[in-house]
Order: sequence, then C-alpha cells, then structure tokens
Amino acid sequence: MPWQWISRIFNRAHTNELLDEKAACRGKFSPSQETSSNNYQPSSSHPQTSTNNRAEIDHTIKESSQALEAAFFAWLLECDEAALKISTEQAQQKAKVILKRLDQEVLSLDQLPRRPASFPLLIKLLNSDNASNSEIANTILSDPALATQTLKTANSPFFRTSNETIDSIERAVFILGIQGIRNIISATVMMPLIKGRNSREALFSKKVWQWGLLSATASDQLAHHQEASSGPVFLLGLLPALTYFLIYQGVQSQQQSNAEFSDLEPAIIKFLIQQRSWRLCHEICQQWGLPPSSNKYLLDAERPSPSNEIMPLRDGIFIGTHTALQSFSKSPIDNKQLHLLISAASRVCSKVIKHLYEQVDQV
Repeated sequence: MPWQWISRIFNRAHTNELLDEKAACRGKFSPSQETSSNNYQPSSSHPQTSTNNRAEIDHTIKESSQALEAAFFAWLLECDEAALKISTEQAQQKAKVILKRLDQEVLSLDQLPRRPASFPLLIKLLNSDNASNSEIANTILSDPALATQTLKTANSPFFRTSNETIDSIERAVFILGIQGIRNIISATVMMPLIKGRNSREALFSKKVWQWGLLSATASDQLAHHQEASSGPVFLLGLLPALTYFLIYQGVQSQQQSNAEFSDLEPAIIKFLIQQRSWRLCHEICQQWGLPPSSNKYLLDAERPSPSNEIMPLRDGIFIGTHTALQSFSKSPIDNKQLHLLISAASRVCSKVIKHLYEQVDQV
C-alpha cells in the first residue's frame, strides 16, 4: 500500500468536492478556515486557503497510509515496526539476491498454483448474472467435493448468518443469495491454496487468510453499495493474500536450503512481498482464465487511474487491513482517518466497516 497509490485519488475533476468531504469528516480545517461543508467553495479568490487545505489533507493521508502499512506488516511478520526498515547495504543486496532466486525457482509461471479443478464451475457461477437459485444449486451439486466443501464454508463463523445450521446447497443458496454463494465458492476454492506446511507457515497463513477474507468482503460490499458490477471482485480480494503466502512460503524454502538466508530480517520479507505481490496477482489471474474485467480491478488497485471514481478492490484492501488490525492487533488510525484513504463516500465506508465487524464478531 505505498503512498503513491493514494496521491492519485485526488487527480480528478471532483477534487475540491472530495477534499471538502474528506476534510469535513477529518475535522482538518483550521479555526480561521472553519466553515460548514455545505458552504465551503474553493475559489480563485482564495488560492492560498485551498492550497493549504489540500497540502494538510495530503500530509494526513500520507501519514495515515504509511502508519497503516507499517502496523500491518508488523502484525503479519510478528515484529516491531523498527524492524521493517532494511538496515544495511548488505541487507539490500541480500534482498535482491533472494528476489532473483525466487523468480527463478518459486515464482515463475510454471511454479504458480494450477487452476483448481472446480474452477470452470466457479467461472460459470461468477459470470452467470441471470442464473436462478436452483440452477446455481444444481451446478454446485454436480461436483460432490465442491458441494461438501461449500456447505462446510457456509457454516463457518465468518459466513454464517444465524445459529441455524445450513444442511443443503439449496438452502445455502436461498439464505445467502446468489452473490453470497459465489463468494463462499471463491473462498472454498482458494482456502486449500493458503495452507502452511509447518507451524511458522501455518501462523502466517492464518493471519493472511483473515486479512484476505476481510479485504474480499469489503471489496464486494463496496461494489454492492456503489452499484458497481461486482463480477469476480470477491475472488480478486483474496488474490493478494494468496500471493503474500506464496512469496512467504518461497522465502521459507530459501531459508531451509541456504544457510546464508537462515535468519532473514522482517524488512527483507516485507520488501520481497511488496516487490512481487501485484505481478503475481496478474499472472495468476491470466493463468486461471479469470474474466477480462479482473485485470482492470487489479490495475485500479495497484495504480489507480485519475478518471476512476469507484475502486472497490483498492478501497476494500484498505478497509480490510484496518479492520484486521482493529480486530486482531491494533490499528494506528481511526475510522475517520480511514475515510481519507479511500475513494468511496464516508457513509458507504461506514456501512462496510460495520458489516465487517459483525462478521469478525462471529469468528
């Protein structure tokens, strides 16, 4: 989540309106500039006021995004934030050597996870906007293994909507709705891919899966509330978690096979994840045959276009990160500061956060 992602959200025609909404939410006007959001109208007669407000908000956004990123990796890698800075030139060189080896041995295209056997079924469900409940249920039932795992996932704490056990696919589709069942199938397909081989990987995989579920759910909710075509956005919200795990697993393999890498700094692991995560997301997306719209969602999240006003995946990752920290550790920002980081309206952001906390409370 580098700062460069955030700065671009203000390069739009509605910049002043967005700044006004965000500033009013954050309470960033100085006493001499204080006014209601309804009356605030930046104009050429007050260029310094507008510039000052913009600079102050930009500074707040930069600080908030950097603090959120540092806290997230400190939680994920179980270290303090000071350990996330590469300390020496020697460490930097080591990071580059490991990155090259990962590209050659672990993260090359032929080493990426193969498309799950049930994926054609998943794509069919994701692309079918007019399918009925019975059609969805029958499609899932045609794959007994998928049907069994879908029911297990539907009854897990994160997805369960009541104390009543869901005992059939037909009932799951009825209770959760078509979009809800699509999301559960996405999680069902992805879950086995994020599974640690030892205790250290298992702990990392648990955390990254929690983050992935929150980010995916937030992205899906944002698309819904903003009346955007959600498509495969839930599945895409899980992809960064998968890539984080693949990179971490590759690092663990390097540590086991090369004595010189046996004790890597958390800063190096963070560097490796940030260097390769998005590239892997695109490669997996292409290899698995996800819909063409998937690349647009990923590009919006990685480097937002100035013309894009709705970016559910990017915003969802921010909200998911904040919620994961609030729930399992401690977030360095509050909800109002979070509103500054995303393009969605504050009221939409608040609804999504409330929904996520309700889900987390069930876990």
